[in-house]
Formats: sequence, C-alpha cells, structure tokens
Amino acid sequence: MYNDTIKVANKIITADDLFDIFSKMQEKLMNLKKISDSEKIKNEMLKYEYQVWTFKDFNSSLKFYVDFHDDTSIKFDNYNSFISIFNNRLQEIKSINVEFYLSYEIQKENMSSELKHQSINMWIYEDKASIDVSLLSDDDQINDVYEFIKSKILSAPEKYDMVIKNKSKIIMVVGMAFGFILALIISTLLLLVPDIRRIFAVSFVLYPILSLFLAFMIGEIIGSIKLNNYYESINPEKKYVGYDMNKGESIYKDDIDKYVETSEILIGKNVNNLNCRKEILENYEKYKKFIPYELGVMFILSIITLFFR
Repeated sequence: MYNDTIKVANKIITADDLFDIFSKMQEKLMNLKKISDSEKIKNEMLKYEYQVWTFKDFNSSLKFYVDFHDDTSIKFDNYNSFISIFNNRLQEIKSINVEFYLSYEIQKENMSSELKHQSINMWIYEDKASIDVSLLSDDDQINDVYEFIKSKILSAPEKYDMVIKNKSKIIMVVGMAFGFILALIISTLLLLVPDIRRIFAVSFVLYPILSLFLAFMIGEIIGSIKLNNYYESINPEKKYVGYDMNKGESIYKDDIDKYVETSEILIGKNVNNLNCRKEILENYEKYKKFIPYELGVMFILSIITLFFR
C-alpha cells in the first residue's frame, strides 16, 4: 500500500486544470468498468476455477460533494450532472470534495480471487487544495491518474508571481504614463508666471526635477485608481508589524509568508483572478512604452526653458 498527501501551496489552479483532472478520473473509471463488463461476458460461461479477471468491479465510483456560497450543498453521483453545475455555476462554488474510489477483484486461472481497494480524494477550496491517495504497490490501476494530478499541480503557475512581487513598480509605471502628461502640462503652464520662468531659466535641471516630482505624485494616485480593481482580489492579506509613534498609527504590511502557503483555486470569488493578472500585465506592457517618449519631451522642454527670461 502506498499513501501520499499533496498540499497545494503557492499555485494558481485554473478551472480548466480541475476539469482536466475530473475528466481523467471519469475516463479511467469508465474504461475500468468497460473492462469489467467485457470480462463478465467472457467468464459467465466458465466455471469459477477457469475464470480470469483483471478487474471485476464492486461499485467503484466517482463522487462529488459541492458546497455553494449560499450555504447549500449537493452530492453528485452522476459525472455529467456535476460537470453541468461546474461549468454553469463556477462562481457560486465555495468548495468541492472529490472521492475517486476503486473496489474490485482480480483473479487468475485456478487461483482464488483477491479483493483490492484504491482511492484518490481531493479537497478543493478557494484558497487551498489537498489530495490524499491510497494506492497499491502491486497494482497500478490508477497510478496514471495520480501522476496526471501531480503534473497539473507542479506545472501550474506560481501565485506569488511578478504581478505581486512588482506591484509598486507596476502601479508607478502605469500611473506615470498618465502622470507625465499632466506634470509636463503643469510645469509648462508655470512658465507663464514671470518669477517661476526666471527660476527655470537659471538651471537646466529645475524643470525636469519639478516635472518628475509631479509625475511621481500624480502617477501614484492614477496608477492606484486604474489598477486597484484588478489587484483587489489577488492582493496578499495585511499583517500588523508595529506602531508608528510619530504618525500615531499602526503599521501593516503584506503577509507574504501566509500568501505563499496558500493557493488560488479559480472557483467562487477567484473565478476572474487570472483575467485580473492578465489585465495588469497588459496595462504595464502598454503604458511603459510611453515613458521613454515622455522623458524625451521633458528633455526638450527643459532645454527650451533656458531661453525664457
């Protein structure tokens, strides 16, 4: 007997991943039942001592227990009924418990039969998942299912990815693409004020320093506003780290340790999380291209200011 438990940590498991795992289990169960039915036909005309069974089924099953966010739950013995709910009510699902259980006999000619049991159980929640397996070392009937599940989990993308690691940078870059425009407009309009115009004319660096300062200040606000909705559902939770006596307020920071211990299973409230990550990256890749041009414009305007008195 071989027992193992897989704890899914710091992974993003998509609905497609889950569907593939469920389908693999169902396919395996149906294939084994077909073998049992076929061998039943072959053996029913033979005396017991001449019968050969590689898989004589005894109520092997695949069951799903689903809890919903409205505090209702449903048990599914029928795979197609479960998949219909899974596809159509994914956003309502709070958790799924999967029981894949094999109970069967094997028998060789002129030998007594041997009853065997194997199982794979999965507990799937929005923030975690675990898999318990009980396999026979001398019969690999569902080893391929087990290896398939492990492969899906190991190849899944990390939850603590560059979108989270570089959150501050991404927000600043996206925000500065907009902030630079406003900053350059404000800094240029200030040239209409004679005293400020003369100050700018004293040094080349004064105009870009002011522009950069305004771009950072405005960009931080705009970036947060633009990306906040996308980050809201994927942000790490905050943890208390101390008290700032000067500001008179508690200090909190992202709890990264807890974040990497859990996972994102894209059911229920997490259904759109992958799309949120894609939107964040698309915004970052799009708007970072504008900044070199904006810096170029700022450089040119900085030179021009030297000629204003």
